[in-house]
Parts: sequence; structure tokens; C-alpha cells
Amino acid sequence: MTHRWLSGLTASILLLGCAGEAAWSDTERLRQKASEAVANHQSATARKILREALAKESPALSRDQRAAAADLRRELAGIDVSMDDLGDAERLYREALTLLLQPPAGSTEALINLRTQLAGICYRQGRLAEAAEFYREVLKLETATLGAEHPDVLNTLSILGGLELKLGRRAEAEILFRRQLVVAQRLPGAEKREAATVLDNLAEVLEQSGRLVEAAECRAQAKQIRHKLCDEC
Repeated sequence: MTHRWLSGLTASILLLGCAGEAAWSDTERLRQKASEAVANHQSATARKILREALAKESPALSRDQRAAAADLRRELAGIDVSMDDLGDAERLYREALTLLLQPPAGSTEALINLRTQLAGICYRQGRLAEAAEFYREVLKLETATLGAEHPDVLNTLSILGGLELKLGRRAEAEILFRRQLVVAQRLPGAEKREAATVLDNLAEVLEQSGRLVEAAECRAQAKQIRHKLCDEC
């Protein structure tokens, strides 16, 4: 009796597995159709196809399946953004992020991408504090995986510094810009133009803080860098 029950259970599991594989295969087929629609500039058609794929989706159990499910949501969210449907896009990006945060977590690159997309949506809706929080997570991940001097890290420092300044958090903005400046000042040749931009951003923070002498010094250093770069052209 127990034997027959176990045999039946095994058969059921195998059938569920086969059904799941078939469903995932069908989802991939629809994603390919959606990609073709996007390539032909048919965004509305692509969105309809991807929504159909989402409806047919099986539960994401393995890490690879969760990654595929997150990718599907990311693709659909990207189309929603292009069609200015930010509400649905945010929901999908958040669902994708939740999927990838389940252990074992998804790739760091994917987590960075999703948080960056969510930060962008928050920024466009004027939710600057939320955008800044997402960028803090991005900065942490980028620094850990790419190193403190990677261009992506410098770019995130600049964006987050600007957000903190808009939020009136001048002390936080100054810390971020000074951190960026330390690296930018070590850049070779024409890339020092980056340092001049950071000095101008830092000067703005200092001006808003009433530290006008320090701000003027930063402006003068930025001007000197640009003058030297022009001489070297």
C-alpha cells in the first residue's frame, strides 16, 4: 500500500515538473515574440504579449526560475516606463526585486539594475527621499563589487550627492562629493575634467552652507583645472 502511494506521489511530482517546464518554455516563446515586437517599434503589442506571458507563468522555485521571472517583470516594466505607466512599472520592478532577494539571492548586477530603475521612477514622481534610499543601496553594492574607484561608483556618488543636496541634507551631500573628489583628483589627463565638475558641486554645497571662502576656493580650483586642460588641447 505504502509502495503504491509513493509510486503515485513520484508520478505526480514528475508530472508537475513536466508541466512546469512546459509552462516556462511557453513563457520564453512569448518573451521572444515580445522582443520581436519591440524591435519593430510595437511597444503596445509587446506589452500585451508580456502580460500574457506573466499570466501563464509557473511558480518560480529555483534560483534560475526566479531570475527568469524577474527578467520578465523587468522587461515589461521597461515597456511600461516607455509608455509612461510608472505605477505598473514600479509594481513590476518591486516584484522582481523581491524575487531576486530570496535566498540564494540573484546576481548583484541584476539587484543594482532594479534598484537603479526604482530610484529613477521615484525621482520622476518627486519622491526624492525614496530615490536616495535606493541609490544608497546601489552605492553599497557597487563599491563592494566594483571597487571604490570604478566609474559607476563615481557616477552614483554624484547622483546621490545631488539628491541629498535637493533634500537639504548638505552635510551628507558634502561627504559624498568629497569622497568622489578624492578619487577624481587621481584620474589621469583629460579625465581630470571630472574633478572640476565635482569641485563645482562641492562649491554649491558650501555656498548653501554659508561657507563662501571655501566655496570660492573650490570654484578657483575647478577653473584652474579647466584652464590647464584647454592649454593641453
